[in-house]
Amino acid sequence: MRVAELTVEEQESDKGTILKVSGELDLTTVGLLREPLLTQATRSQAANLIVDLTKVEFIDSAGLALLVEARKRLATESRTLALVLSPGGQPERVLRLVRFDTIMRLVYNLDEIPTGSAFEIDHQI
Repeated sequence: MRVAELTVEEQESDKGTILKVSGELDLTTVGLLREPLLTQATRSQAANLIVDLTKVEFIDSAGLALLVEARKRLATESRTLALVLSPGGQPERVLRLVRFDTIMRLVYNLDEIPTGSAFEIDHQI
């Protein structure tokens, strides 16, 4: 049996705090992202919180639920969550299928994220 793996790296940029995630984001690994993601969602002062999922091969409902939880925490402070995706990958297909593009910013590269300030999302949770 293969065990899923996940790594998370944090970095600051002029666009906001970036969490670079690699591996599979599922029930067995979601705990590895939970603490850094929710810490940044509640403690960071950056307007944007960016989760780079370009190196994530798979995401399941546990990963989706964690992203929604982070989005809700950020929304209380008028901060935004952006997800950087690889075009055509499983995470992009799932996130678009469940309409995450209506509650958070889905982009393909960091250049699509404004520098410094929060950006508008059309819908609220």
